Amino acid sequence: MWLAVGTVAALTAVAWVAIAQAGSGSGSGEPAAQLATHSAHQVTPTLSTPPATERNVVNPGAAACAKEIQAAEAVVAAAGNAAEHWREHVQARTDLLAGKNSEEQTKAIWKRTRLLGPADSVAINSAVAERAKVNGGCAGLPGKAAAVCKQRLADLDAVGATYRAAARDWAAHLQAMAAHAAGEFGAEHAQDLWVAAWTGATRNLNAAARARATLGDLPTCRPA
Repeated sequence: MWLAVGTVAALTAVAWVAIAQAGSGSGSGEPAAQLATHSAHQVTPTLSTPPATERNVVNPGAAACAKEIQAAEAVVAAAGNAAEHWREHVQARTDLLAGKNSEEQTKAIWKRTRLLGPADSVAINSAVAERAKVNGGCAGLPGKAAAVCKQRLADLDAVGATYRAAARDWAAHLQAMAAHAAGEFGAEHAQDLWVAAWTGATRNLNAAARARATLGDLPTCRPA
């Protein structure tokens, strides 16, 4: 089976065993070219919109907008966490092939991130459902804050969509691992799927990294 450039015969066996034991991740493009380390990221956006209080409850438009922005921030947080777990999963194979990780270290990363996968999916689905419930909350916001709040909302939704693209790659890989574990196909096909996923992962992961870098520059919304 084909492995990425730089693979040696010994690593071929390691990577093949990894997917068979449900420990690998899917990637894209030039793996790890622009992927930062786990500790460098805080995917949860700073909440700039205060919860509904006595001050903004009397202004239904402000309260509705605050809820919509908070829901968009929750999507960013949930999808960002999933994208980060996927990045770690992909990076583990990249580092293994480069000799930066041992087989034992790589398998530990794969197992840890794989076990976080189901919760990632639940969190994203829940956040997206809540976001849909309050959609349009900022549409009727009056006053000077309207333009700023609507811009923040649009930016949050754009970041969330970028994160969710990477999270979908993660979900697809988790599904492939589960199918292999259930005996739906053999180890060779599982390894082929893993290598293809790893090879293609950086497109969405790098986009997620660029989106993450913009979070600190989002306008502050105070609808009250």
